[in-house]
Parts: sequence; C-alpha cells; structure tokens
Amino acid sequence: MCQRMPFSNDELDFTYPLPANSKERPACYIYIHNGKVVTYPANPSDSPTILHKNVEYGKDKKIIQYVGELNEKLCYAVGLESHEELPEGLQLVLLRDLIGQVDERMLALAGRAVQLVDFELTSKFCGRCGSVMQNLEDRGKKCPKCDFFVYPRISPAIIVLVMKEDEVLLARSSHFRPDMYSILAGFVEPGETLEHAVKREVMEEVGLKIKNIRYFASQPWPFPNSLMIGFIADYADGEICVDGKEIIDAGWFKRDKLPLFPTKTSISGHLIDWFINMAELTNILTFNDK
Repeated sequence: MCQRMPFSNDELDFTYPLPANSKERPACYIYIHNGKVVTYPANPSDSPTILHKNVEYGKDKKIIQYVGELNEKLCYAVGLESHEELPEGLQLVLLRDLIGQVDERMLALAGRAVQLVDFELTSKFCGRCGSVMQNLEDRGKKCPKCDFFVYPRISPAIIVLVMKEDEVLLARSSHFRPDMYSILAGFVEPGETLEHAVKREVMEEVGLKIKNIRYFASQPWPFPNSLMIGFIADYADGEICVDGKEIIDAGWFKRDKLPLFPTKTSISGHLIDWFINMAELTNILTFNDK
C-alpha cells in the first residue's frame, strides 16, 4: 500500500552529518524567511525555481542547515532574518503554494528546509535554563550548563479511513469549508501506540469502535512539523455521535455519492482515492473468477 505523495521522496539523500569532503563539493541553497520559500523568477506564470547557486550569498549567514544531496550537489537551507535580505527579482512563496508547482524532489527539500530553519530559530536557547545551546554532530543541540538535549521536533499524527462494507466514514471539521469532508485524524499522545491512537481518535470524535487496523502509508507534513501515519480500519460497533467541537458532522458515504474531499496533496486524499479504486479492483477480480 506504499504511496508516493507530496513532501516525501525516498530518492533524496538526507544522510547526516555532512560528507568529509563537503567543502570541496558543489553546493546550492534554499532561502527561507518566516516559513516561506524564496523563488525565482518572480513571474507567477512561470514554474518557480527554489534552488539558488549564489554560494557567496549564503556563506556568512547565521542560520544555515544542511538538508541533503541532490544530483551530487549539497543543498543547504539558509534562514533570512528580514525582508531586506531578499535579493532583487525574487519573491517569497508559502510552502503550501509550491505543491504542484515544483517537482517532488524540490518539494521534499523545501519542506525539510522550512522545518530545519524553524528548529534553528526556536532552539537557540535552552528551554530549561535559558543558556545558549551548542550544536551537536547529529543535528541535535546540547545545553553546556544543564546538559539538556533537544532535536528537531517531529509530531506523529494518525489518520484513518474507516469502512463499513461498501461505505466510508467521512467527517466535517469545524475549520473546513462548509461542503468539505475528510477522514479522521489526530495527534499521538505520550505513551500511546499508534494503534491505540487510531482507536481513541475515532471514539473521541465520532463515538465508534473499530477493528482490523492496518497500515497504509506515511507522509511528512511540514505544517509545521507533523508526520502523518495513515491506517485503514473496519467498523466494529456503535452509532455516530460527533463531539460538536472538532467534528461538527459525520456520516457513512457510498463510493458513488461522496461529498467534496481533499485532493491527493495530502495522505487523506490518497486514502479516499484508494477506497474508490478498491471497488474497481473488486469488480475485476470478481469478473476473472467467473
């Protein structure tokens, strides 16, 4: 069930730390400011370019993070501290707006760059005693005063497609547009397994028990630092009862009567698309068995 989706690309070499000969290797830069990516050209009708060759511009920056190797070039994320640092002729673009505008490798690099620059900005000082943090070789940071360690934050979140025979459970969140429905999702709690998180979220949000939980795929989701872990499950028992806060409506929908749902930009769209296509696969297998 492994799927390819935005912000995930296993072809990129994200190995850390830097190679031993890094100073002699060709480099390229992704410039980041306030969660946005610097693109060229500024003309929105053209396909944007996010990698820049201007090595000199990035050498003396205070915020610079290695994000991976692409086509034998070492790629670095450079954090700009103000709009005044933006080179002439370039523009800032929201990371989300790059989806569909750049290829998968560029999108994966951009998502990683935004997260690493944010980590650098938010981990300069120790969260325990306030001292200046020291960089470690494994991308972490250590406080020289109280020995507190910190690493780039990744927040695991589950997302689950629940089926009941030929119907799928879809719900409308309070922050969705009025006609948009999707599947259920939520963050994993401390000390909780992924499977327990799936059961808990479904029970909390719609009051249903589920069974036969199986893994589908995962997706890095850099808004701001989630890792979405997708599952499929079957309905076991209960009647839909929404919490009225996070979820304001939910119901069972047949494949040919689905409401508006997310595109395959996110793993939710991939899961729903899998449910739709499963009917076609079932029909083919049934036909071949006759």
